[in-house]
Amino acid sequence: MISQLSGKILSISDKHLIIDVNGIGYKVFCSSQTIINFKDSLETITVLTELIVREDSLTLFGFSNLQEKNWFNLLISVQGVGAKAALAILSSISLEEMSLAIINADKALITRAEGIGPKIAGRILNELKDKIPNTSIDPLFSKENQNIVNENIDIIEDAISALSNLGYNKSECKKIVVNVYSNLSKGSSLSELISISLKKLGNK
Repeated sequence: MISQLSGKILSISDKHLIIDVNGIGYKVFCSSQTIINFKDSLETITVLTELIVREDSLTLFGFSNLQEKNWFNLLISVQGVGAKAALAILSSISLEEMSLAIINADKALITRAEGIGPKIAGRILNELKDKIPNTSIDPLFSKENQNIVNENIDIIEDAISALSNLGYNKSECKKIVVNVYSNLSKGSSLSELISISLKKLGNK
C-alpha cells in the first residue's frame, strides 16, 4: 500500500498532480483544496495517498493533510459514494462545512458538489452522523467555540459522553452541550451542564 509520496511536481491540472519520485512520475488525483495548497510549490512536497484497487485499475488519490484523507475514507465508506464523488464533495465544501452539514442535517450544502443528488446526500448525512472525526475541524471545535472548548474540554467531553451513553445522538449532544455551556455562569458543575442539556435534548 502506498500511503504517501514525496517528490517534486512535474505537472498540475485542476484534478490531479503528477509527482516525480526518484524519476518515476505518479499521477495523483486530488481535491481542488489540495491542488490549491500545492500549486505554487517549487520544492519537494509530501502528499498523503490512498490507493484504490479495482479489477482493471490502480488509482492514487492524494491529500495535503490527514483530516482530508480521513474524510475521504469516511465518504467512500458510504454506499453509493465512489472515490471521484468523494473528491467532488471535498472540492466543493471545506472540512469544517462538511462537519457542520452533518451536524445540522444540511442536505443542500452537500448537494453543491458536482454529481451529488439529494438521495446520496441524505445517505451521507445518515451514515456519517455518528462518525465525525474528533479533530480540530469537528463542529465541537469550530472557531466560535474554540476558546470555550479549549478552556473547559474535560467537563464538556464528560457531559457529551454521559448523554451519549443515555442513547442520544453523539453529534447532537456535542452541539447542545457546547451551546449550553457557553451560556452558563463560570464554574458551573458537570451535573448542572448535563441536566440543562438533557432538558434541551428532550425538547427536540
